[in-house]
Amino acid sequence: MVDRISISFDEENKIRVLEPDKFRDTDQLRKDSMDFMKKILAFDETIATLIEVLELQAKKIEIEKLRALGERNKVESEAENRKKKVIELNNLLAERKNELERYTLEYESLVKVEAEQKNLISKLTNNEA
Repeated sequence: MVDRISISFDEENKIRVLEPDKFRDTDQLRKDSMDFMKKILAFDETIATLIEVLELQAKKIEIEKLRALGERNKVESEAENRKKKVIELNNLLAERKNELERYTLEYESLVKVEAEQKNLISKLTNNEA
């Protein structure tokens, strides 16, 4: 097992247990790993920002959905209110027609009474004379 370990010196005269090629490869792998970690962290931040934006948009969409639902309910209730108003106006029209008919009958009755009274007055006036 001891024969496998090779001790060497690098360019800076530091003792290395790994062979120079393996050390450079390992060092390059470390640098690449660090770069990869930085990219992963940047990606994570981007994703977090994206999630925040999407959540904000989802809230806006939900608010607009509720507003649209309220508007739809308002429109539906407006249709019902119009139907009720038509019925109310028709009832009022029927009441007014009945009232007109009653007043017309009363007027005709009063005209008849007036005519009878004028006729009676004229007979009494002719009898006195």
